[in-house]
Amino acid sequence: MALSTRVLTADDAPAWKGLRVEAVEAYPSAFLASAEEARAMPLETVAQMLAQGMTLGLFEAAELVGMAGLRRLPFARAAHRVEIGGFYIRPRLHGQGAAERLMQAIVDHAMALGVWQLELCVAEQNARAIRFYERRGFVRQGRMPNTVVGPDGPETDLFYTRDLRG
Repeated sequence: MALSTRVLTADDAPAWKGLRVEAVEAYPSAFLASAEEARAMPLETVAQMLAQGMTLGLFEAAELVGMAGLRRLPFARAAHRVEIGGFYIRPRLHGQGAAERLMQAIVDHAMALGVWQLELCVAEQNARAIRFYERRGFVRQGRMPNTVVGPDGPETDLFYTRDLRG
């Protein structure tokens, strides 16, 4: 399995949107958007978002099989921070180092931007993702109750950071 990573561009909009819909349908509690909202997002909007250079893709040959979005606040005092969102790897690649490859691409991209603090939120009930992030050096900083309201009621997220300086 030959995997590669790169920053996605506007040309990747159809592949990204398809993978995003797949991700939200497979793991609805892991994403803020619903499947309906993901499907309704216009390709033009997706292309504009990807053109910002803050979304990374994981490829198996030419096929987009994983993705992660980064969000940076537009303030100089917060330029050292970036939030990871929308992290997804196709299930057939779980346990094969694909998520580690994508996470390393995030770290490399963030460091090239001068970022030294990664941040993310993960659903409290997502034990697999929590284990993955903690093994990659993320430290739990707190809980955010009522982050979203799902079909079973309010859900809690955990907030994590990773310091890239050392």
